[in-house]
Amino acid sequence: MGAVEPRSSFVSVNGIRLHTLDWGGDGTPIVILHATGFLARIYRPLAERLRAIGHVYSYDQRGHGDSSATPGGEYSWDATMRDLEGFITAMGWSGVRAVGHSAGATAIGSLASERPDLIARAVLAEPVIFESPEAPELGWRNPFIERTLKRRRTFDSVEAMYSNFENKPPYNTWRKDILRDYCEFGTRATSDGKRELKCAPEIEAKFYETARDFDGLGRILRCTAPLLVMFGARGDSLGASLSGKVAAQLKNGRVIDVADTGHFLPMEKPEYVAEQAIEFFKSE
Repeated sequence: MGAVEPRSSFVSVNGIRLHTLDWGGDGTPIVILHATGFLARIYRPLAERLRAIGHVYSYDQRGHGDSSATPGGEYSWDATMRDLEGFITAMGWSGVRAVGHSAGATAIGSLASERPDLIARAVLAEPVIFESPEAPELGWRNPFIERTLKRRRTFDSVEAMYSNFENKPPYNTWRKDILRDYCEFGTRATSDGKRELKCAPEIEAKFYETARDFDGLGRILRCTAPLLVMFGARGDSLGASLSGKVAAQLKNGRVIDVADTGHFLPMEKPEYVAEQAIEFFKSE
């Protein structure tokens, strides 16, 4: 199936103007939810393949991409889950299928646990999970917040940003077309002709600050809707240390550990993620 240009629109959810992308396809809706700091557009390879089994949609989370910022300044994982709930409800859907990455996966698995009427089954790629607010898995949090706030936010051009990132971790393991889409669609033009990140580092950091307050692991383990959970086997995978626990305690689903991948599994092996998702969704 060839490349498609998604149809762009907006929907109001929880006082936020969410930018949505309609990738086309026929059948039950499939919703893709991106990781913190990114945007819906860069999951194009996944969306294009999923069109074979459903009508695919994605959207930019609050404060990301072309969605609006929140007037009250609330950026939390709970807000991410509630926005997903609001989006599905605003579209008039129930029983959708969903694919999420990182905190997007955590939100999907958590909502599937609380509202199985809204999400029938889901694929969670690298959900960010931890056992308690004091868990050692949260050791990444404070230094990551500091690095995020220091992140370079403007570049001379899309090409300059791409050249800066293509050989640096974690972007050096991404498929090149996905990285190029991130550099182009994840930035906007400034008045002086440069490019700036659409998701400001301060907003991204707020999501990390609230990570410890959200029990994504507990919700995912309590979920009765079918889940396929995928972890990258490499050391930069945030949730891989809990892969065994999830596999042993997941009520309805299975866990896959994917060799030669890390936390950015959908950017490294989008075809594999799509194949597994299609097989999982067709098995219902």
